[in-house]
Parts: sequence; structure tokens; C-alpha cells
Amino acid sequence: MAATTRGKMSEKPTAEMIAQYRKYLGDLWSNTHAKWENIDTYYNRTFSLWPDGMDRPGWFKPMRSRSLVDHAVDHQLAHDPIVKRSPTGTTEVQKRHADALEPALKAVMDEAALLEPNLTWKQMGKHLLLYGYAVVETGLDTDVLQNRRDKPKKGRGESDEEFKQRQRLWEHRKKTMMPFRSRAPHPARVLLDPLRKEPQIAIKRTHRLAQDLEDLTHSRYEQRGKGRPVEVNLFECKDNPFEMVLCDEWWTDCWHALATDDGQLLFVEKNTWGFIPYAHAYSGYGQEPTSTSTIDPTYMAVGLLDHALDTLKAQAQAVAGRHNALIEATFNPIVTTGEAAELQEQMARGDIIEVNTRSDVGRMEVQQLPRWMFASEEWLDKDLELGTYSRSLAGVREQGVSTVGQQAILSTSAMRRFVAPAKQLEHLASVAGQQMLQLIDIMDLDLYVHGHTISSTEIEHDYSVKVSFELIDPVMQLQHREMGMREVQAGLKSRETYWSADAKLEDSTGERRRLLEDFVRSDSMVQKILAQEVAREMGLLEMLEQQRQQSDMEAQGGMPPPGSPMGESILGPDSMPLDQSMGGMATGGPGGRPPRAPLTPQAPSPSRVGQEFAG
Repeated sequence: MAATTRGKMSEKPTAEMIAQYRKYLGDLWSNTHAKWENIDTYYNRTFSLWPDGMDRPGWFKPMRSRSLVDHAVDHQLAHDPIVKRSPTGTTEVQKRHADALEPALKAVMDEAALLEPNLTWKQMGKHLLLYGYAVVETGLDTDVLQNRRDKPKKGRGESDEEFKQRQRLWEHRKKTMMPFRSRAPHPARVLLDPLRKEPQIAIKRTHRLAQDLEDLTHSRYEQRGKGRPVEVNLFECKDNPFEMVLCDEWWTDCWHALATDDGQLLFVEKNTWGFIPYAHAYSGYGQEPTSTSTIDPTYMAVGLLDHALDTLKAQAQAVAGRHNALIEATFNPIVTTGEAAELQEQMARGDIIEVNTRSDVGRMEVQQLPRWMFASEEWLDKDLELGTYSRSLAGVREQGVSTVGQQAILSTSAMRRFVAPAKQLEHLASVAGQQMLQLIDIMDLDLYVHGHTISSTEIEHDYSVKVSFELIDPVMQLQHREMGMREVQAGLKSRETYWSADAKLEDSTGERRRLLEDFVRSDSMVQKILAQEVAREMGLLEMLEQQRQQSDMEAQGGMPPPGSPMGESILGPDSMPLDQSMGGMATGGPGGRPPRAPLTPQAPSPSRVGQEFAG
């Protein structure tokens, strides 16, 4: 099949080819999809508690099957991407481009994920732990791209002010609108080769609105004359525009096509992106059996609940049975040796009933549950924790653990179970980031997202990035930063390594420039220039110039003429002349005068501040 696949990649797809591959991949994944449907019943707490034919209450099911997955996703898989980009060379320009690209791509990925109804990376983490398999989809919003391209034109009867408003709005959208989308589709809706990490053929099988299909085919039909090679068969939605139509979307490195489930090929076009916008990964919990020679991804797509279903059902039965015993004991029925209808009528009239002897009416004997029944559930809890998720990771301290170190050891050991899913999630995010860079480069996009710009200039035709998701412990991070600062002071680590490894700073080049800017601002001449600019804005520059001229004349032994503005002294907040009040610290003391001589060789030089304030 692999050789056939390579041969079919460059061929233009037909409706028959799409149906053939869809059936082939659907058969490969059929057992896996059936298993996922069973797991859904446990996650949604709709599974059957008792075998068929048993008259037992089955409405009460504990939350354990759902909380296991949700707690693991919330506590063990981070969802905030951290982008790392290596320079394409050794020059300072290439380093600066790499450092600027990291926060820009992070902003793009964050914004693309937030534009989806669900948080993309958290949803993918849930798929990895629940189904043992996840798929990421990188997409483009064609409406956004169209709005960015279509420059507004002035319409008839439109005023200049209205046209200017539309132009400003378009310029804002062109600069800030996000065309990328990062989606986490349900893994059962995307059919990929289960044995290839980089699939060569992808089929997305979903329902689409009839109106959307009509708009999609008509828009591509209109683009045929604009140099876009596309074959289109127009779709008509007929009477119901909201009819859901099952479709198969075909992707290879060369072609992109869409066909309905009944065999109608809607369009076929060249894949100008240069890649298949899907990537997939397993959680790492699965293992193929030795006796199996056929391809079956069921054994590889293994989540947290796969091998815990029997234990989960046994625990649910134990809890339900004990709760049923509680209900029976609470509402213990009344027994009588007389007429039951007469007793019921007497009880309905009031609390006092009439009986011949006390033994005529009583409560049914309550069943006493032995203690070993409660101990059995503790064994089930331990079995679930060993096979799924330890409660210590959710912040619950184990019994007998009294120190922080002991708890840290237990938490670290339990966290190792989630190393493989975390690595797979990082790989899928890295692939999505690389595909976004490739689209920005080949489409020559210039984006501005959350204060960061990204364009093909910074990319330099190199799309390699590494995306990571880190669970940050504030205490451990503080320790790392303190150790890093000591290593920098000892000369064992560079500042750039400290910024990236310990301080988790993405833009080290920008930080170095900001430090240089602080150094420049600390220069006395630069401070003087900035002070003059502020004085000019405040309207005080002329007065300061006059005061400076007065100081120069006094230094030369001259006196300003009587009545001159320069003869009037401007006092500061400490009732001292302005030049003495503001510039005293720069020359060693108030008024620019040096401090007094020391009283003794051991005594420091006294300041004149007290003398000045004393008058």
C-alpha cells in the first residue's frame, strides 16, 4: 500500500479515488473508533452499570472516570506554548531575527488558538490522554485573507468622511487580523496513515452546511479566471440551506479536493501550501501484541482509561450498591401483622396509630454491612491510581507523608507517566508552528500581533522552530534563577544562557538592547538633553536658560543689571536656588560646593546639608 500511496500522491484525485482511500483508511481505524465510543460512555458516565436483565438501580455512577482524565489534563499538561528558534547563521542580524521571531510566533499561536471555541492545546492534551491519539490541523481563514486583500473603493454617493472611516478600518484589519487557525479536530474525523508520523494522504470526513458548500464552490468558480487552476462543480443547496451534507476533504502535498459522500466531486485544485495541514501522534501508552501481523492502530491508541474500564465499573458498582443500602436503611419499610391498608390509612391521619400489641407493627430489619466491604473499595482505589493518575499530583497529600521532600519525591515519580504525552504534544505544536511560518513566507504575509511583527524577512526561508509546554513550579523556578545568577557571577554561565534557561526570556537580543538603552539614559549628558526636552514641553526652558546665564555671570565675577530677570533667584522645593537644589548631588554637595574637610583621619567628611537647611 505504501508504494501505491507514493504513486497516487502526484495524481489528480477523482471521486472514485477518494472513496477508495476513505474506505481503506476507515477500515483500518474502525476497531479504534469503536473502542473510543465505549470510552466515551465512561467519560460521559453513560456506561451500563449492571448486566442486562438484572433489576438493580443503575442511575448513580461516581465521577472517577471523568475526573481521572480532567485532573491529568489540568495538572500535568501545560497549554501555554514557548517558542524556541535557533539563528540561521552566526551574524548579529540573524540572531536578532531569531530572537524577534520567538515572541512573534508565540503571539500568533496564542491568538490562533484563542480564535477556536476550545483551547486548542488543552483539547489536544485531552485527546492524547482520553483516546491515546491526537490530531492537529493548521488552517487559513479565507474570509480574513480576502478582507486583507480587498482595498476599499469609494462608492457612489459616499461622503469623503465615510470613505476615510472604511479605509482606516481596512488598514487596521490588514495589520491585525489573524488568518491562521490551529484546530484540534476529533481524531475520529481525520483519517491518516497510522504508521506514518508525517502522512502523505489525509481525508477529513465531516458534515458541512449546504449553504457553505454552495458559497465555497461559487467562490472558487469565480477565481478560475484569476490565474488559479481549479476545477469546480457548482453545488446548489436547493430548498434547505441548513442541510448537513457529509463530505470528504482530500489532501496530499500536490492536491486538495472536496467530494460529497454520494460521490459528487465539488472541486479539485493544486495544493499551493506545499504540505498537508495535519499532524498526529500517539500517547505512548500502547504496545502492539506479538501475535498480530495486521495493521491495527487500536493497540497503539491507548489512553488513561483503556485498561482501567473493568476497575472503574467495579468501583462504580461498589459505590452504587453501598448507596442503595443507605437508601434502604434510611427509608426502611414498615411491617405489620394486621391489615396493611388499615395501617396506611391510620398513618395518613396522623402520627398516632392504634394497634393491639406493640409487636404488631415494626420496621424491617436493616442489613448490616461487614467492614471488609469498605476495604475492597480501597483496593480498587489503589489499583486505579497505579494504572492512571495519582491523587498526589492533584495536591492531595498521601497518608503518612509529613514532609515537603517526601511529597516532592512521590509527585516527581508520578509525573514521569506523562512525559511521553507531553513530548508528543510539543511535537505537534512544533509542526503547527513550522507550517505557519511556511505559509507566512510563501504568501508573503506581514502580520502584527499583540505588539509583535512577523514577516518573511525574519523567517529567512527557514521554518524550523521548537515549541515546548512547561509546567512551572514557582519555588523551583526561584531556585534555578538564584543558582543561575551565581553561575553568571562566577563566570560559569553567560547572561544569554541565564536569560533563556533560567529566566525563561524569549527575546534575549531585545533584552540586551534594552539594557544598553538604560546605560545610555544613565549618562549625564543624555539626562541633560532629556531634561531640556521635558522643560521645553513644560514651558520652563526659557526660564532655565536665564538662570544658567545668571550663574555664568556670577562665576565670572559680574553682576546682572538691577531689575533684570536674571537677578531674581528661583528657589527649589528646599528653599534653595534652583541650580543648587537640583544640581547639588552631581557635584558632591548642595550648591555644587565640596564637602567640609574631615575632622580626623578616621572621621568621614561632614556634609553641608545641615548647614544649608539651618540657614
